[in-house]
Amino acid sequence: MQVYRPLVLAAALVPLLATTAPAETETLQVRNRSGVDLVRMFASPVTDEYWRDDLLGEYVLPSGRNADVTIRNVSECLYDLLMMFSDGAVVPGRVDVCESERFTIQP
Repeated sequence: MQVYRPLVLAAALVPLLATTAPAETETLQVRNRSGVDLVRMFASPVTDEYWRDDLLGEYVLPSGRNADVTIRNVSECLYDLLMMFSDGAVVPGRVDVCESERFTIQP
């Protein structure tokens, strides 16, 4: 029975690893309810000191509209957000990309 013990332990850990490890890519529906067009949006893991690429690219998310954004190379679940609006406002945010399917920007 000693031969099988490592296999049993490994088999028991597989479901645990599958539920705790973040995916490599997460999609987040961004709902802009701010009253102002969103022109840029950055997301980085809270442990990073630099912002990653603009999630919107050339797209502008008008107020009252929704857009799906893709966060690539997800290394952890908690992400800081930096949103820039057409009126010049710069607003921070935070989202758990592993648990949340949508993020709503309020006024």
